[in-house]
Formats: sequence, C-alpha cells, structure tokens
Amino acid sequence: YIQMWTFLKNICFEYLSTRLCIHTLHVDFEKAAHEAAKIMFPGIAIIGCRFHLGQAWWRKIQEHNSLRTSYLMDGDELGIWLKSFFGLPFLPLEKVEEGFLELMSTCPNEIEGHIFSDYVLKSYIEPGCVFPPEIWACEPSITPRTTNGAESFHKMYNGQFHSAHPPTHVVISVLMEIQAETMKKINSIARNMHNKMGSSDLKRIHNVIQHFNNYKIQKNIVKYLTSIGFMYQGKKLY
Repeated sequence: YIQMWTFLKNICFEYLSTRLCIHTLHVDFEKAAHEAAKIMFPGIAIIGCRFHLGQAWWRKIQEHNSLRTSYLMDGDELGIWLKSFFGLPFLPLEKVEEGFLELMSTCPNEIEGHIFSDYVLKSYIEPGCVFPPEIWACEPSITPRTTNGAESFHKMYNGQFHSAHPPTHVVISVLMEIQAETMKKINSIARNMHNKMGSSDLKRIHNVIQHFNNYKIQKNIVKYLTSIGFMYQGKKLY
C-alpha cells in the first residue's frame, strides 16, 4: 500500500505539479491499508465501510454452528440479540460503549453469546483494539459510509474486458473512455447537476434517522439497536 501511495504521489507531482494530500479515506477493514494511509498522510481520518464491517461480523458468526443456526432462525432470542450488534455502527461514538454494555446485559445465552461479544469487544471496542469505534461509529445521516462507489467502479471496469490479459491498445481505449466520462461527471458536479441518491436508498436512510430521533426521545438504546440491526444485519452474499 505504501508503494501504491508513493507512486500516486509521484504521478501527481510529476504531471500536475501538485502534492497529493488526502484528508479523509473511506476504506474496508484491512489493518495494513489503514496503517499505510496514516504513514503517507499524517492526520488522515479513516472511515470504515459499514457494509464490510457487517460482513466481517457475519463471517465471525458463521464460524460457529450454534451462532449461525440461531442467527438464521426467525424469532430465535439469541439470533435477535446477535443481529442487534449490527446497529452499533449507527450510534454516536460516545454511545458505543453504553450500547455494547446494554446488549451484554440482555444476552439470552451467555455461554454462546460471549463467543461473539468477546470478539467484538477485543477487536472493535476496547482501548487499543485493532479497529476502534472512531473508525466505524457515527450517528445516521445521508452521508455515505460505504465503499460501494469504488466497488461499483471496479466491477464496471473489469466488465470492459473479456480476457485476463487484454491487448494494450484495448486497455488504453477503455481508460480513455473512463477518463472522458469522469471529466463529464466532474463538470456536472461543478454545475450542481450530479445524480441524486436512489429513492429506495434515501427512504431507507430517512427511516434509520427517524429511528435515531425516536431513540433520543425514548432513551431505549437496546430497542434502537434491535431495529437498526435487523435492517443492516450481515448476510451471505451469492
């Protein structure tokens, strides 16, 4: 990752006479990527992708048959409790510890539940953990906190080629088309003509914000986490 950032910084300086300076980076949960960004851009704010966080937690649940069975069973108390953890990323940073402790106090099966909660605590919550709440916790808003844009671009880019090793002139042609389309989008954004968020996504986010506003009034953090966790639970990807 350091070599990649060094290459990009050199390219910017050589061809644009500009120093590449990144203040905020949306990225998945790979420690090496985080550390490299911090080294190359001191003071950078790392924002973890909520989707990838959910998938990491889901994979942990899948490792244990008892947890996976409860998670996939509708109405199972332990399954509902596990899904509630997926609401934690939608809490303000200062409320994450409270939310975690409240969930722990309602665990329906401590022996099984602690397998997952200990993992979340040690990797994502306690001081000095690998991925602290500062990276992934934030009250809901319409500002995206996923890397879906980059994922979508990569899928589109790879779809332009029909072989693992396309001819050089084909790659250059595709890159030139992408550059032209990118400039078109940049100009549209400058004129405030960018595409709006899809209605279904916008509706979902507004629904989450409404749940958060209700939580601020009712002060029932477990109810809030259960509602949001159900909407954003990790799942198997096909």
